[in-house]
Amino acid sequence: MPLLVLTVICLVVSGALAFMNNVTHPVITLAAAERAEAAMNAKIPDATGFEKIEFIDGDGIPETIVEIYSTTNGVGHVLIAAVNGFSGDITIICGVDPDGRLIGASTLSHTETKGIGTILEMPVFLDTFKGKDSGLEGVDTVTGATISTRAFIRAINDVFDAYEKIRS
Repeated sequence: MPLLVLTVICLVVSGALAFMNNVTHPVITLAAAERAEAAMNAKIPDATGFEKIEFIDGDGIPETIVEIYSTTNGVGHVLIAAVNGFSGDITIICGVDPDGRLIGASTLSHTETKGIGTILEMPVFLDTFKGKDSGLEGVDTVTGATISTRAFIRAINDVFDAYEKIRS
């Protein structure tokens, strides 16, 4: 008898969770799309719209590149990359102008150590990337967060590699 009661409870709870997932999934998906659109607009404010560029593994795009968008008015590209940091994934978004210079870069999400990993969100670090080309002259890791900042810089390098592939 207790086994039957537990089975019924599990089925009811599973059904309730499935129902809630079906109800909330479209709302969560829409909110994520709105956040992504806002992040892209923040990277390239002059853009009138964005078109997703489809790519496959054989295109030579680094595997860390998650998504690539082209602006509809030709003022640049937005690239999203995900790399492994010290404590987990770091997802960044970059705007690149037609001359191959970074308009800006920012962290979308990370699971780095609190306090140390927050450098990935701070203007003092992020502003060093503005206007840089693939040489990243003057950009260096930050002491105390070397692994995290090295991963961020690696992601930026992958963004430039991908940009060169789609640009030609």
